[in-house]
Amino acid sequence: MTEGSALAAGRGEMDGEHRVQMSLIFALEQALESGLGKDGVKDLVTQLIAFTNVHFMSEQLLMRFAAYPDIGMHEAEHDGLMDQLRRIESSFVLGDSRMMISESQVLRHLLVEHIRTHDLFFSQYLSDSAA
Repeated sequence: MTEGSALAAGRGEMDGEHRVQMSLIFALEQALESGLGKDGVKDLVTQLIAFTNVHFMSEQLLMRFAAYPDIGMHEAEHDGLMDQLRRIESSFVLGDSRMMISESQVLRHLLVEHIRTHDLFFSQYLSDSAA
């Protein structure tokens, strides 16, 4: 499975948001590798954190409406991903671009795994509930 196909949980809006998250991560990595100025990197970090936070809140609201039984585990996953984003932000504050690149690669991997498992299970639950 390619990373692109791993972003498909089978829910159009959710899949689109996952693509935006990944695009922001790739943009951050490219900005760091190309030596983009501090303001540009800060903007990308801020956008990534804000977008991811809104995406997770939206997903969790949908889980509540659907009475998703695994919401606690899914929210814990979201908390772990937000912790990873805070590590990226901390690396930025310290001015450690190498650490930021490393942490963003970890985030990308964790996010893909989250989508391939937890988001896919949630999507299947929604489909089964609608049937």
